Amino acid sequence: MGIRRRQVAIAVCVILAAVAYVVVTGMRDSMVYYYTVSEVQAQEATLQGMPLRIAGHVVAGSIQADGTNLVHSFVIEEGGAELAVVYRGIAPDTFQDGSEAVVEGEIDSDGVLQATFLMAKCPSKYEAETDYAQYREAGEGAPAQRR
Repeated sequence: MGIRRRQVAIAVCVILAAVAYVVVTGMRDSMVYYYTVSEVQAQEATLQGMPLRIAGHVVAGSIQADGTNLVHSFVIEEGGAELAVVYRGIAPDTFQDGSEAVVEGEIDSDGVLQATFLMAKCPSKYEAETDYAQYREAGEGAPAQRR
């Protein structure tokens, strides 16, 4: 009976080790480091080829799209630092000049971020709570709430 228990214990250890290996390698492959534009500029050479997530504001007048509207090149800035970005895919509706953008991708040898993910938020599209006060005082719904 002792040999049988030993075999079961060894089998359980092997299975646990395999599960731990899969979890650790899966987490390492899916990790994306979050940087600001100025941090990327300071460490550009060491960050090339690494998966990155970078936040910044879209520089006014920098958005250019190809004829299919599936390739967008633009510049994001933060703290006076700028980074060129090329995104291939459908851009969100909120993606426009001055919008806050979060991009994920890798920096190529030219120092351009080749983005695989783009998320944009336009602060002007979201009204503050105080903007609705005038409608509440008048006893009517705000334009966005009338349907």
